[in-house]
Amino acid sequence: MTTLTTYKPGRTNVFDEMDKMMESMLGGNISNCKATRYPAVDVLDKEESFELSIELPGYNKDDVEIKVDNNLLTISASEIKEPETKEKTDKEDKTRYIIRERRSKKFSRTFVLPKNVEKDNIEAVFENGLLELVIPKSPKKEPKKIEIKIK
Repeated sequence: MTTLTTYKPGRTNVFDEMDKMMESMLGGNISNCKATRYPAVDVLDKEESFELSIELPGYNKDDVEIKVDNNLLTISASEIKEPETKEKTDKEDKTRYIIRERRSKKFSRTFVLPKNVEKDNIEAVFENGLLELVIPKSPKKEPKKIEIKIK
């Protein structure tokens, strides 16, 4: 394998099952709706590296985690919005949400790395909600010519 691909484990995902059900009911393709669950990712295959650009608006650098395990690259992020807490007074605070649209956000994306990459030299830069990874490719090895000896 010489290209970077999205990792799709064999287990069933409840969202995939819901998507299949919706497609069968609506008779259409809902792949555009699925894209909103995960951040958009662009993958470039350059001569000397693979480059990933991941849109992460609303996340901070400290919310994002990047791991490499064998040939799997996992990018995950978690942003937990906790309601502000005030010190309790003698009277109990009767504040409650009427509308709450901002939720805790978290995601995880996993990619299968090809064999021809240098996993120890991956670079990541996070700026203005955009995470950019550069995954250098290993130098191409020339075939080794074996000299034949005469006895």
